Amino acid sequence: MRGIHGTALVAGLAVAIVAAGVGSARSEESPEPMGQSLPRTPANQQPKPADQKPEAKKPDANKPAEKPKEASSLGVGNVAPRFEPDAWIKGQPVSGFEKGKVYVVEFWATWCGPCKAAIPHLTKTQKDNKDLIVIGMASFERKPKSGADDRKAKLEKFVQDQGDKMDYRVAFETDDQVSQAWMDAARQNGIPTAFIVGGDGKVAYIGSPGGGSFDKAVKAAIDAAKKGG
Repeated sequence: MRGIHGTALVAGLAVAIVAAGVGSARSEESPEPMGQSLPRTPANQQPKPADQKPEAKKPDANKPAEKPKEASSLGVGNVAPRFEPDAWIKGQPVSGFEKGKVYVVEFWATWCGPCKAAIPHLTKTQKDNKDLIVIGMASFERKPKSGADDRKAKLEKFVQDQGDKMDYRVAFETDDQVSQAWMDAARQNGIPTAFIVGGDGKVAYIGSPGGGSFDKAVKAAIDAAKKGG
């Protein structure tokens, strides 16, 4: 009996040793993870509360957007707006529309072909009507994209080069105040555009500075002014 028990004991020990060796080999080949956290990387790192930046304030969707102010309406029969250009390039300055006198305020630009084509007719209109005051209002000279603002200097040279071919007053502005009060208010979006101001200080004509309708409107305004109308 002792021999049987001894043999069984030896066999049991051998099995235990073999099992331990197999377990050790498995442990070296594929170690089991121990639950250690992965190192943080920029891709998966979550910012701490102190590192978080406040979100930009979004505009209130319920608040209506502010609409640009619309210019007052201007049409034939309305009192002419104030006329205060920044500078006078040629001729005596006009400080206001005197009662009993007729004025032509023509909006133009040196880069505008039709405007330049209208210059001889405006000169003739001025020469033929001594009681008329013609003003070429340069409101739309193009400002250079960079460098000094040379619009006024270029306009002065243009007018000087024209000489007697452009024989009427010429005014200039830089901030569009005059054009807003006249062109925008009258819903005019093209140049040249002429406004005739009658002897009563009201607008008598809005349109092209050339052609039969313009000439007739000039004559009608002058005749009405002489009659005191």
